[in-house]
Amino acid sequence: MKKLILDHVFTPSPLKRINQDLSELTTENDPDESIFLKLVTERDEFIQNFLENIPNKERNNFVTAELQVNGALVAYAEESFKASLKQLSGVVRGRKAVNKYR
Repeated sequence: MKKLILDHVFTPSPLKRINQDLSELTTENDPDESIFLKLVTERDEFIQNFLENIPNKERNNFVTAELQVNGALVAYAEESFKASLKQLSGVVRGRKAVNKYR
């Protein structure tokens, strides 16, 4: 999978660290979904807190830039979900085949 670009010109330093961890995780062949969930949750909590503490103009710029990043994260999560479903259905088919020949 290609590396996600999660930073933009308005990304604060603490968020860059979270983004780096997320980006590295998404390049792994079999990323741990629990770590992905933890990092996305941490990212969301940071952003919610950050938005409460910045002026309106900066908030608008940040949110506009974040929309694209959020879209990339959603696309990655959907792609991972589809891959997990495909893998699961293969396991189920394999199990049925094994049971058939017992």
